[in-house]
Amino acid sequence: MKKLLLVLLTFVLYGSLQAQNQPNDCVNAINVCGNGTFSSNASGIGAIQEVSGCGGAEHNSIWLKINVIQSGTLGFNIIPHDSNITVDYDFWVYGPNRTCSNLGSPIRCATTNPQLAGQLNNHTGMNGSTTLTQTGPGANGNSYVRWLTVTAGQSYYIAIDRPVGDGGFDLEWIGTATDNGGAFAPPPTANPVPDYKTCSNTPNIGLFDLNSIRSQINADLTNNTVSFYGTLANANDGIAPLPGIIANTTNPQTIYATVKNNTTGCYTITQFNLMVYPVPTASLTAAASVICSGDAAAITFTGTPDATVEYNVNGGPTQTGLLNASGALTVTHNLTAATTYTLTSVKV
Repeated sequence: MKKLLLVLLTFVLYGSLQAQNQPNDCVNAINVCGNGTFSSNASGIGAIQEVSGCGGAEHNSIWLKINVIQSGTLGFNIIPHDSNITVDYDFWVYGPNRTCSNLGSPIRCATTNPQLAGQLNNHTGMNGSTTLTQTGPGANGNSYVRWLTVTAGQSYYIAIDRPVGDGGFDLEWIGTATDNGGAFAPPPTANPVPDYKTCSNTPNIGLFDLNSIRSQINADLTNNTVSFYGTLANANDGIAPLPGIIANTTNPQTIYATVKNNTTGCYTITQFNLMVYPVPTASLTAAASVICSGDAAAITFTGTPDATVEYNVNGGPTQTGLLNASGALTVTHNLTAATTYTLTSVKV
């Protein structure tokens, strides 16, 4: 019995892991390194109410931090995954180069309610089509404010609040600072990760050595750290990492792997599946054990449907064959001498 890996890449996200706590407080902000899809365990306002301005406050917040490496204009679009117009996202921007203990007043904020404002969608953000630095609350404004003019070396905090609707969202960066190399430090590479298959005598439960695939995800384990999580929210928040060797809890089970740069904190998330199969079996039989020289010999393999068998003839090179959906495969050879067929392995 052997285990095989089949390639499947389903998701990539860029950001940075900062703490082992939920990012609904400034001190636990997620350090963002590019466009991405965000999902978090964070709920409520965190330990303290930290925002003010635009007639709003924290209800169900996520804090982000950006470190700018290229000067220019910088804006963003926040696009909730739930497109219902009743879903309302607000935000506040602090900086440049503020600390969580001294945020000061927001330099941009938007608390417009998209339904009350009669908008066609529930997007919000910063762009170059307005001169307003604040918009809202309620029916006031159109959810967008003027983008920033940033300088390399600056940092900013962004509090995103979800007073109505607490699902995930996409964050898209725009402006001249995103041209060429981009506004932020590049995230580390997360190589395409195959589904991790194993075979087990226990139905639907198997053991998986996640340590064995870290270097497949990223070969530079000196400058980067690869961690595994059971949910996308845990991966974003950097909480509850999985141990190196685990038993799956569902079959299949999705695993989220983060590759974090140890210097910049930028990270990439990718996902793959753990899959458990019964231990495959196979056997071989000959239609006849004695034949005349030059006659055809029919060798039949039977076993687990769709399994791959490996065998050799007289100890020669390994040959392979695929059992059909009924679990059978027949090969025919014309023989001129005594011949031994040896089944060496079966795998799925």
